[in-house]
Amino acid sequence: MQPIKIYHAPSGQGPNPWKVIIVLEELGLPWEIVWIPYGEIKSEPYTNLNPNGRLPAMIDPNKNTTLWESGAIILYLIATYDKELKLTYGDDRFQEKWLLQSWLMFQMMWFTHIHIDTNIRTAIDRYGNETKRIMGVVESTLSKQRQKLGLAAADPVWLVGDKCTYADLAFVSWNTALGSLFPDGSLNFEKDFLEYYRWHMNMTARPGTKKVLEYREECIRSMKDTAMQALSSQKDAKQLPKYEKSVGVENA
Repeated sequence: MQPIKIYHAPSGQGPNPWKVIIVLEELGLPWEIVWIPYGEIKSEPYTNLNPNGRLPAMIDPNKNTTLWESGAIILYLIATYDKELKLTYGDDRFQEKWLLQSWLMFQMMWFTHIHIDTNIRTAIDRYGNETKRIMGVVESTLSKQRQKLGLAAADPVWLVGDKCTYADLAFVSWNTALGSLFPDGSLNFEKDFLEYYRWHMNMTARPGTKKVLEYREECIRSMKDTAMQALSSQKDAKQLPKYEKSVGVENA
């Protein structure tokens, strides 16, 4: 099988391409990153792959298929390659199978309400408040799941059903950025959202997810940040949060 190509921009801080790569790794599929400078994603030839000029885009040479939007790519990978139901459910669990898509759509709306123009600081504050609201929704759901399934505090709990699925994993790459989003310590991840914190740590302990997150850290440390180059002309660019080590990644 040929590697599935995922487009990303150096230095790799953007979470959405990693969201797809985590699913690829968890499914045991070969993948490779095609690095494209951030300043080139709004023009051809990249917009021939993704007319929206955003990351990621995917090329699957095995099926001659090109897609964009991380959620669409994940659904494609699950439908095409997850025949063993590693990260999803079958028709025998029909409600749970389709509920996974509700959670994927919920995760995808996390950042869409923000439109950064000249006031980046205000946008960051708004995003921080919305992030806490979303974390509260997940926290409440995980708590109800634990109670419903009769799980002990040390047992892993998941958004839907009794196993980790693509709906859970879609949150990981965004969760890892929480340290950068709240550098002032206004979020105590473990104390304020204990169920959410345990859920995230259980996912980052999975071998496939751990491998991808460690590679992400290596890329961020070693590659030039083309996104910051592109943003440098913006009036408020210096107010962007400083990158902090990913939450849940040890010894990276």
